[in-house]
Amino acid sequence: KVNVLIAEDNPADVEILRMALGETDLDCEFTVIGDGAEVLAFFKREGRYSASPVPDLAIVDLNLPKYDGIEVLEAMRASPAFERVPVAVVSSSAWPREQCRMQALGVARYITKPSDLGKYLSIGVVLRDLIR
Repeated sequence: KVNVLIAEDNPADVEILRMALGETDLDCEFTVIGDGAEVLAFFKREGRYSASPVPDLAIVDLNLPKYDGIEVLEAMRASPAFERVPVAVVSSSAWPREQCRMQALGVARYITKPSDLGKYLSIGVVLRDLIR
């Protein structure tokens, strides 16, 4: 199984991401965390996350409650266990300044959330390719 971390607070977006990856040939196991503080705990291996597996892919929304996606990514890259995990940022923001910041944090793909369901589901292939 492929372990995928989804750091996203919108349940509808989580479901679409699951569906998008479900349309690929990957057998995925998902860890879904919708709160920036909880995602930080995951990357620091604190509390209930102390024995969580290192994901094969992390999908991160930038607009998380408590701590934003940039703070989450900084913590992730500061952790030796997670520094090489491929990351896809899937965000409603399309600001070029954010995209440059993502490159500096080693983000493999920056994907603007499509408004069309068909296009949103098609990102499953892009996400699958990050794992391979």
